[in-house]
Amino acid sequence: MILGPHMLATEFEHFARANISADAGPGQRADMQRAFYGGVLLVLNLTAILAELDDAQAVEALEEIRAEANAFALAQFLVATRLLEARP
Repeated sequence: MILGPHMLATEFEHFARANISADAGPGQRADMQRAFYGGVLLVLNLTAILAELDDAQAVEALEEIRAEANAFALAQFLVATRLLEARP
């Protein structure tokens, strides 16, 4: 075995310590765990799709994915900024 039997579980625990509040309930933790593993499965599916494309198409597809992810990240930043500015 190259990565070990629990590599994803270990990585989720690192993610959880950094991103899930200590007072989060078990339901919130389970939601975050499902999202984490869903992201892993998405990346694996994307990898399989990209492997079927020629190089130019794969690069274009990756650029589309990056643009969408960056747009999401920017929107999250803007929302957080507005919420902080609205604080009394």
